Formats: sequence, C-alpha cells, structure tokens
Amino acid sequence: MTVQGLAPNAGRLLGSPAVPFESGRRLCLLVEAGETRYAVEATSVIEVAMPGARGASLRGVLEVKDLAALLGGLPEDVPGMVVVLDVSPTLAVRVRSVVEVADVARDPFFLLPPGLADSLAPLSRGAVLHKDRLYLELIVEALPHRAGPRATPPEPRPVHWADEPPERALVLESQGVLFGVPLGSVSQVVPRGEAFSVLPVQSGPVAGVYPHAQALWPICSIPALLGAPARVEELFVLTELAGRNVGLAATRVLGVLQKFKPAELPGTFRAPGLPDPVMLLDLQRMFS
Repeated sequence: MTVQGLAPNAGRLLGSPAVPFESGRRLCLLVEAGETRYAVEATSVIEVAMPGARGASLRGVLEVKDLAALLGGLPEDVPGMVVVLDVSPTLAVRVRSVVEVADVARDPFFLLPPGLADSLAPLSRGAVLHKDRLYLELIVEALPHRAGPRATPPEPRPVHWADEPPERALVLESQGVLFGVPLGSVSQVVPRGEAFSVLPVQSGPVAGVYPHAQALWPICSIPALLGAPARVEELFVLTELAGRNVGLAATRVLGVLQKFKPAELPGTFRAPGLPDPVMLLDLQRMFS
C-alpha cells in the first residue's frame, strides 16, 4: 500500500526502485521520526506503506526497524508509517509520519556546522530548508540495520568563569538561571520558529540546529555547558564565539545591563534592578 496524495506520480515513484530524476529536479521524501525531520532522496525509496497490525513487519515479510531508534533515539509509537529503503540488505524503517514528496532542487541546503559533523557523519550530508522547515538529509547507505547504544556525547568543555564583567552584557534566563553574554558577541535575538530542528541524539551542549543568514547555527544550552541536560527553549541569542556562529537557547531575555558588581560566588555578578545574581562564563575561551 503506497501513500496517497503526497505529490503527482508519487505512488509510481515510490513503488518502483531507483527512478532517475528528471533534469533540474531533486525529489526527496520528507518524513518525521522522533522529534526530528528527515529528507531521503526518492531514488533510495522503494515503497511507503502502512505496517502490519502490530507494526512489527510489512506484509509479514520485512521486519520493520524503528528509524529513531536506529539513530540513537527513543522508539516511535506504533504503528506509524513504513519506508522501504533501497539498500543491501533491504531496510524497512518506521517513521512517525510522512510529510510529502517534494522537489528540493531550489531549496536552501546547509552543511553541518563544525562540531556536529563528527556526531552525525556519515549519516547526514547536511540539511535542506523546505517550506520554512529544516530537514536533515540522510545517507541511507550508512544507516545501521540494528539499534545500538545511544551515541556517547563528546567530552564536556572545561568551564571557564569570567574574571571581570564586561561593560555591558545581554542578560538571558535559561532553565531558571540568569546568564550574561558580552554585548559585543551578540548579533541578534530570534524566536525559535518552525525552522529549528532538534538532533536525533544530544551532542553535548547542542540542543539542535537553526538556519539563519545562509548558515546552519548550532543552538547550545548554557546550563548544559555546566552539566545540565540540553533543552530547547523559546528564544535563540545568536552570537559569535571564537569565530564561530553559536546560538544560545533562552527562556527570556531581560535586556542589556551594565554596572555589574561581584557577587558571593566566583563568576557571579549583580546588576542594578536584578534580584538574582548573573552567571558570567568566559564563552569565548570555552568555544576556542
């Protein structure tokens, strides 16, 4: 059973192996698995179908593997949808939903930012932005055929506290804690929006990726630099740290403050109008 209503000729394309693209076209199957969206080249897709009653097999022949679990995440709720991939041996994977078959030839394509290629390669070439949503492009030949242990996150960065406060700092709140970022490092603050994509597995302090200004920005959680889990929040503070584009997740931004005075703990400072101290990390040094 192929999915109906995806795109013109979608059933024919997905029901037959390795149909070459027409000139100037690049067809991809866009799916959601776990909390992440993926793009799969249509020439790598044999079929899209409903799984069996229990979701464990396709027509009692092909065992269905969970795509999110294969990539190191948590299994989907069954039944989901099944995508049969043209690899050797044939691989049938469960996804949460099928979005559409789309021509992405003219959509923006982004390479993975530094620091993520090691954790995602060779599973992903990068990401494509289609209808304002970001899809990680999968290399299906590199997909494992069995779920293994979740990827080991990289070694935590050494924590460096600021010895002196900057003249002015943007103060943000993340996971209930106030942090300050030197104003000279900040370019702008943007809402999360639909273009943001979480990663299939946590990569240290990186919560996900966000396309902006013709580049893919890693979105980091400052509390995760201190050992807390990386969490996605509603705002991104876009910064340049040690020559890199880095977004910092925030629940809210309190504004630009100055006249910081040392507080009781190292690396913490008080500012007029704030009831709680502000943590100031030497982010330039930590990301260098």
